[in-house]
Amino acid sequence: MNYLLDTKALIAFFNNEDGADKVEVILKEIDETRAGGFISAITITELYYLYSRRIGERVAKERIEQLRRSNLQIVPINEDIAMRAGEYKIQAIPIADALIAASAYLIDAPVVTDDEHFEEVNVQVLRFRGHRSKKE
Repeated sequence: MNYLLDTKALIAFFNNEDGADKVEVILKEIDETRAGGFISAITITELYYLYSRRIGERVAKERIEQLRRSNLQIVPINEDIAMRAGEYKIQAIPIADALIAASAYLIDAPVVTDDEHFEEVNVQVLRFRGHRSKKE
């Protein structure tokens, strides 16, 4: 099984927020190569920006370095992802989420998230907090 982790899932894990335990289980599967783990390149942008703004650039760089050392593979934004994201953006979801959803679609993996935007488009969703998705 493959997973594509949304920015919110990684922030919950890094900050030990509600649902971090579920994200940790998935990351452990990925670390032990029992599952494939992915993030969209845009997630690096979001993490860097959010941590720099809220805590500082040093912490932002540490978080990105943690991702680089992990077994998570970065899905680059290519032409296919850009086109699919454009289709998703028409459905009025934020552009970063559209790119993340398009990345998940391309690799045929559920998005690990708690963000309802992903349920507006044609991707599988695996919620790490609260209720289960309608598309699971």
